[in-house]
Amino acid sequence: MKKQISAIMLALPVLVSAADKPVNNEWKGEGELGFTQTSGNTKAESLNAKLGVEKKQKKWKHKAALESLQSSADGTESANRMVVTARTEYKISKKIYTFAGLRYEKDKFSGYDNQSSLSLGIGKEFINNDSNELDASLGFGYRQVKDSATSNVSADGIIAANLNYLYKISKYATFKEKLLIESGDSNTYIESETSLKMKINGNLSSKIAYTVKQNSSVPAGTKKTDTVTTVALVYGF
Repeated sequence: MKKQISAIMLALPVLVSAADKPVNNEWKGEGELGFTQTSGNTKAESLNAKLGVEKKQKKWKHKAALESLQSSADGTESANRMVVTARTEYKISKKIYTFAGLRYEKDKFSGYDNQSSLSLGIGKEFINNDSNELDASLGFGYRQVKDSATSNVSADGIIAANLNYLYKISKYATFKEKLLIESGDSNTYIESETSLKMKINGNLSSKIAYTVKQNSSVPAGTKKTDTVTTVALVYGF
């Protein structure tokens, strides 16, 4: 746990420095970092970190993100999760676009060693005004899953759906809801993130988020639903 914290803390100045240099004004992004520590009757540590970038260029939009969650209680690890995503969109009209997406997740406590998926499909921008943004997409793809206990690898076709909603409460506060569904013969994975971001000063904000993850089919002894509440500082660039 301490090694992960040290690595991320060392990387932050580099990320901030790189963000301050306008090498390409079309790139935008956010970096998040949250850390909690308790002592006394219970000694616990929790670290969550995220980094996301986005670039718009004519009819193209490219997005990539990396997130990590590490947690321990009384010296025993209780959470260890890493997710990498990438997505490219191409507008075929003012509101309609096609997309290609990649997702890789490694979660030590999910019952699965890792899950990876590739999806292709079509999406629509339903609302985009000064206060609200609503976007949804639907596609088909391929998913590969590795079981933690047996190391067996299974694969199946999936239907992939995404829903993103943003509400600008004021110039200082933003509400977001993100929903991901990947459904196949072997498993249906659903992830929902509800968050509230509040501007502190300049590019710095605070964020509280509640995430629910659910697998319809899991190995014996593993719960189907996980929930995570995080509080983090956000730096936008």
